[in-house]
Amino acid sequence: MSASTVPRRRRIVGVPVDAVTEQQLLDRIDDWLRDGGVHVAVGVNAHVCNLAARDGALRARLEAADLCYADGQSVVAAARLLGHPVPERLATTDVVHPLAARAAAAGVRVFLFGGRPGVAAQAAGRLRRENPGLEVAEQHGYLPPEHTSELLERIAAFRPGILLVGLGDPAQQDWIAANRHALTAPAVLSCGGLFDWLAGSHRRAPAWMIRAGLEWLWRLLIEPRRLARRYVLGNPAFVLRLARQLLRERGRGRGAP
Repeated sequence: MSASTVPRRRRIVGVPVDAVTEQQLLDRIDDWLRDGGVHVAVGVNAHVCNLAARDGALRARLEAADLCYADGQSVVAAARLLGHPVPERLATTDVVHPLAARAAAAGVRVFLFGGRPGVAAQAAGRLRRENPGLEVAEQHGYLPPEHTSELLERIAAFRPGILLVGLGDPAQQDWIAANRHALTAPAVLSCGGLFDWLAGSHRRAPAWMIRAGLEWLWRLLIEPRRLARRYVLGNPAFVLRLARQLLRERGRGRGAP
């Protein structure tokens, strides 16, 4: 992706969201792999927006990310209502498959960090089966902080081009920010509960629910105790923040994105 095609950055309830398609996201990661350095991509959904509203450190980390993509249908809908549309929802559970295929074809190594013991290993196994030749290493997320330096050494020794960090929000952004200085992978992506889905611990929503923007409801149905607060309280909170932004922008004649 050349400088002339750098995506426009929108602002949804105070959180940056870049207007990118899946193809543009993958091309941007290819650029990072060629250019070197360390670059961070973060998925933004309503939960992330709600957390950022009351967490200044998380807001700063989102602002510092090289790419913030819409990983939630609510964010896509909000952008459309604000008149600052983004092309599509980029669920990490969808993007990981073409990302891994490209990595396998290019000989790029992938490191998975996060999830419960055994889950990242199962996720890595699936990626290897689906992408022959792909080199994947993993480490579960239940690692005592005193072992972080050993983990960083292990990641560096593996020399991954892509590092997927799945610790949940905001822990994954905190970990990336705290350790970015020691990372060498050109592409670092936060990925939430991706490893659970890859490992088969959770079943993906039916296609019609995904198309209808109701995947959140499916997740609530299969994990009610863990996700009730996030969705039952979080969704109305997000809508309220969106309504406030709509009123502000209409009050000043629809501000620029």
